[in-house]
Amino acid sequence: MKKLLAFILVFAFAGTVQAGVRCTTDAWGNTTCYGTGDDSGYSSRTTTDAWGNTNTTDNRGNRVRCTTDAWGNVTCN
Repeated sequence: MKKLLAFILVFAFAGTVQAGVRCTTDAWGNTTCYGTGDDSGYSSRTTTDAWGNTNTTDNRGNRVRCTTDAWGNVTCN
């Protein structure tokens, strides 16, 4: 859920989302997404640290960090 939220936030910063986004997840749980349509030069990468916080960065310099507190509340900035 946090990865989806971070992915949506990064694409919101990047501008309009074009059809055709491909995402892959590696063995460590890091997700990389690439635009395959009109916005084919766009990519983002989401990593999760040892505490379960996610960090999403894209190739345009946008960054979103999401943390979860002890009660399960997610905060992204």
